Amino acid sequence: MIEYILLGIAAFWAVLTSIVRKFNLEERGVTIIPLILVMVRTKKFLHIIDSLSQKAKSFWNAYSVLGVLVCVAGIPTALGFFVWNAYKVLSFSPEATPVIPVIPGVTIKISWGLIISIIIIFFVHEFSHGIVARREGISLKSVGVLLLVVIPGAFVEPDEEEMKKASPLSRIKVYSAGSLGNFIVAAVFLIFLLQIPYIPDGILVYETIPGTPAEDTLLEGAVIYQIDNTDVLTLDEFSEEMTAYHKGDTILFDTSKGTVSITLAEHPDIPGQGYIGIRPREHTEHFFILDVFSWISMLNLSIALFNLFPISRVLDGGKITDEILNLYFSEPTSRKLATLFGGLAMVILIINLLSNVML
Repeated sequence: MIEYILLGIAAFWAVLTSIVRKFNLEERGVTIIPLILVMVRTKKFLHIIDSLSQKAKSFWNAYSVLGVLVCVAGIPTALGFFVWNAYKVLSFSPEATPVIPVIPGVTIKISWGLIISIIIIFFVHEFSHGIVARREGISLKSVGVLLLVVIPGAFVEPDEEEMKKASPLSRIKVYSAGSLGNFIVAAVFLIFLLQIPYIPDGILVYETIPGTPAEDTLLEGAVIYQIDNTDVLTLDEFSEEMTAYHKGDTILFDTSKGTVSITLAEHPDIPGQGYIGIRPREHTEHFFILDVFSWISMLNLSIALFNLFPISRVLDGGKITDEILNLYFSEPTSRKLATLFGGLAMVILIINLLSNVML
């Protein structure tokens, strides 16, 4: 399966590269590095950012200061989490938290919750950068969208010369604004999430596993309500009911897509026990809203923390760290320290990403 996904990605990039070059789109603000990155720039929305920056000036000034405080505290917090998790990964501890890159359609199944979350993440993050930049008197050259391999994104491009001439505090305010926006969105939607009652009403067929009985009989997205006339409204009830069946048993599943009969295979980990071959999730009343709000809160928090990782000149956390080092050390020393910290951070990040292989 993965080879078809990779071939599809390669074919998409081949077509995209051909279109950009055939129509000479690079002269219209499109930058492309085949298979790696494409950026589409525009000036069309700059007036919106300018307008927002001129409204509620006191709010945005306080916002930028709060961003500095939160991010300066958040950088060691994010680094500490990843260091501790890397230690647990290297120790093969079952308590290690798997770190999975969000690649829509590859590592994460595409859903409305995921799509809405990504749109909100980039809109809030980049507009926060842009608004604070304008409040600090820094011009914007463009805004735009990008695609990094298969990961979508957005960006605001401040004027580089004006950024260099700005004070270190102004630059730190600009760098901090994006993550603060994501932290706030994560907190707001978590509060919304906690107000919605959690009432399980069945088992969602999140994915069917190829080569199993469910592959051709249960539709992804269906909700299972009963197994042989027994209600299974929670994952515990579903798991307990399935332990009563064995390989070769034929049972009825009452689902939102109709009633289906399935003959069970043998469970890959439990000899003799019946197995249908699905990745189940607990379905609830108000499932769509709960799913969307969960994605928005979780992804905004994850992106905010990841973005504070101190990888020099790449992530905002690295840029903030660079500015702080420049305040206390000479330029050659601060550059060496920034490179050292960035290298260590990359090693720690790679160890965390290997958690899916090592654990």
